[in-house]
Amino acid sequence: MTHLQTDDMRKDAILRTLGWSEHFSQQLSEEESTEHVGRVCSIHAVLMNVWGEFGKVQMPLPGNWLGGKAEAKPTVGDWLVLDKNKQYPVRMLDRKTVFVRRSPQNEKTVQLVAANLDTVFIVSSLNHDFSLSRLERYLALALECGATPVIILTKADEADQSFVDGCVADAQKLYKDVPVLAVDGREERTATLLKDWCGHGHSIALVGSSGVGKSTIINTMMEEEVTLTGAIRDVDSKGRHTTSSRTLYIMPCGGTIMDVPGFRELQLPPCEESVKKVFHDIEELIENCAFVDCQHDQEPDCAVQQAIAAGELTQRRVDNYHKLIEEQARTGTERTYTKRQERQMAPRPKTGGKPRRRSGGGKKGGKKKKKK
Repeated sequence: MTHLQTDDMRKDAILRTLGWSEHFSQQLSEEESTEHVGRVCSIHAVLMNVWGEFGKVQMPLPGNWLGGKAEAKPTVGDWLVLDKNKQYPVRMLDRKTVFVRRSPQNEKTVQLVAANLDTVFIVSSLNHDFSLSRLERYLALALECGATPVIILTKADEADQSFVDGCVADAQKLYKDVPVLAVDGREERTATLLKDWCGHGHSIALVGSSGVGKSTIINTMMEEEVTLTGAIRDVDSKGRHTTSSRTLYIMPCGGTIMDVPGFRELQLPPCEESVKKVFHDIEELIENCAFVDCQHDQEPDCAVQQAIAAGELTQRRVDNYHKLIEEQARTGTERTYTKRQERQMAPRPKTGGKPRRRSGGGKKGGKKKKKK
């Protein structure tokens, strides 16, 4: 084997480690090659770091991307085709998956969290901050993204075993077949438990509130301290932001893992079908209600209320189902209103010359009557 062939194999291995697949390669034209593709590993204001066969390079975000819609801007995990000198991006390849939430600054827009993920680790700590309702929100986002959700409950070493077992059992009921693991993020055993989702070329992102232990898991998987960790307050189990930006890391096992800053609030974008998937049990029960317009409150022969009475369903889950469905309805109304506003405020095209009269009948149409 020649030195050139060995070098080509090494470069190809780097791309496959970063998550390069047929989904992306088939988007390249005959003039484009893998020598000029790279994956966004971090973004800082108007600069981004891109990783490829050539190593890691920094380049500015093009002005036309900065001023465009959020969905059209590159985010961490995106694949880009670069110019021959690898100084600026030429275009962005179509995404396989994308994790999105409603922007906390502007409810009419979305915020792209990460792109081209295979798995989303939904991280929650086993303390006062543990919330099944919040986990249901994250599950809806993961399903809408198209990635596989995995629930990781951290700080298992600091909680009573009975509490840990109860939380794991409750989390497993949230969505069919969702894996739920209780771990101590600092232990090497955690990396062993998570290795099934961290194979070569596999892309993972950790999402959750601040202080739940995402950065600790990152350091354990990386086998070194690559990101800061911080303690949480004992009073209310609230954490402080230790991760300030999203960064993609290559794990020793060959996959990529991304640390995401903690979410203080989590508003869902339009994803009604994914919400219904999370609450599949309630959706199935609704089909058996006696009345089509049943509100699942005090109506007779309500299958949902019967399930609650039988202990097969909790009132908390039903309340959160109603809450998220109502949020989706409001989101749909807001989007319709915003689009209508955009159409009304759009500048009218200039035709030049004198304004034209209406054609046809009507009070303002037709010829003027001559004065007698």
